[in-house]
Amino acid sequence: MSPVTVLAPIKLAKGKTEADLLAASALFKTEFVAHEAGVLRRELVRKPDGTYLDIIQFRSHDDYLDVVKKEMESPVCAVFFSVMDLSDFDPEAEMEVYATLETH
Repeated sequence: MSPVTVLAPIKLAKGKTEADLLAASALFKTEFVAHEAGVLRRELVRKPDGTYLDIIQFRSHDDYLDVVKKEMESPVCAVFFSVMDLSDFDPEAEMEVYATLETH
């Protein structure tokens, strides 16, 4: 099993600000991500176009799938997702998952 990385694009929902995203992300981190052993690291970044990427590295592809399933059922995750424009989101489609070849 090798680690995998997901680049989850984030566009803010209408009326939401970066401060709203950061507050929801902090709650998501402490109340959900911190309890998921399969999450190795997470980084939230702002892209030059003003959208965001949530970069998450998982211990394995199976851990990624397990966390995604739990996210769909979690009220804490719902708060995090509420600041996002999910109009283009397809819950049935798997995000692109990148296998780690090397870490330095």
